[in-house]
Amino acid sequence: MDNSSENTLGNASSSVEVRPFSVGATLREARERLGLSLADVESRLKFASHQIEALETDSFTRLPEISFVRRFVRSYAKLLQLDPAPLLASLPTEPAQSSLHTASVAIDVPFPNIYTTRRINIIWLSIGLVVIAIILLLFLWLNRGMPIMQQTTMETIELPSTLPIPASMATAALPSNALTVSPEVSTATKIIQTELKSASKESASIRLKFDENSWVKVTDNDGKVLLSQLNSSGSEKYLKGKPPFSVVIGNTNGIHLYYQGKLVELAPFSNGGTARLTLE
Repeated sequence: MDNSSENTLGNASSSVEVRPFSVGATLREARERLGLSLADVESRLKFASHQIEALETDSFTRLPEISFVRRFVRSYAKLLQLDPAPLLASLPTEPAQSSLHTASVAIDVPFPNIYTTRRINIIWLSIGLVVIAIILLLFLWLNRGMPIMQQTTMETIELPSTLPIPASMATAALPSNALTVSPEVSTATKIIQTELKSASKESASIRLKFDENSWVKVTDNDGKVLLSQLNSSGSEKYLKGKPPFSVVIGNTNGIHLYYQGKLVELAPFSNGGTARLTLE
């Protein structure tokens, strides 16, 4: 009786097939259980569809290095609401040959150290000093023939103690309060006055004081827009430019306009609360 029961148990245990834990199958079953397609996973994780298929079939050789696979599994597990820890523990470790190859590559590639950087800085500093010295020598060589200061000679002229006065000047005596202005001085005075007038025309000032919200646009003679905005009540704007100015005001009742310090009446230019005028 005992022998038959043992044989039955032995046959049952031999018939049970132990399936190894599959990371890809677990992820695929969870995806199908949530009703997600490969396209859905691709759009959410931003991984290619062939990479997702390779992971679900445990074809890790079709994927990049193991570090990429671990990040891939972690993101995929979070999307499927799975615990990534057992999945990561079941992943294969990175082969020893690849690590040795990486180490050899790292040894062959020279990395700059602090001594190399310092040596490069010293070389560049030396080159800069040499260039500066060459520039100074070239400057001195070009200016060697130029005198530092030109010496001028002054001659002493002896003047007589009394100068002869022509008879015409002696006979025509001028009054003490008479002032004679030469034509050159008169011409220079006219030029200065003309320049002052033109300078006053080149620049003029505008002051805007807002009692109410008002939109204003001001354009100068060059077409430059000095102001174009809605201004709040209680604010002031100071503008300066070249006249004549083109002014457009949206609310004439809530604004005071001063041109060159003088108040400008807006009522003659107002039409339905909007005024258009030119300041010259």
